[in-house]
Amino acid sequence: MLQKCANPSCTALFRSLRDGKLFLAETLPQNSNHHPFDGARRKLPRREHFWLCAACSTHFTLCFDAERGMLTVPLTDRMAPRFLIRAAGEGY
Repeated sequence: MLQKCANPSCTALFRSLRDGKLFLAETLPQNSNHHPFDGARRKLPRREHFWLCAACSTHFTLCFDAERGMLTVPLTDRMAPRFLIRAAGEGY
């Protein structure tokens, strides 16, 4: 169950679906070690819901990283193509 904003720096409590943005992410079970099968049983992805409050959702989005989990990412970083960021940093 959702309790608070997914932004670790925010303390906004979840009260309603109409405030902010709701995200659905599929993640592999913990300790999956990147193997889709565990003996005879297949490891199915878990569906998890994450929520950003209205204030955070105007500046951030969520991005899943397999090693670090769900990350809060600034919208400007998420929207810019990576090759343009690299080119700008290299002085081209």
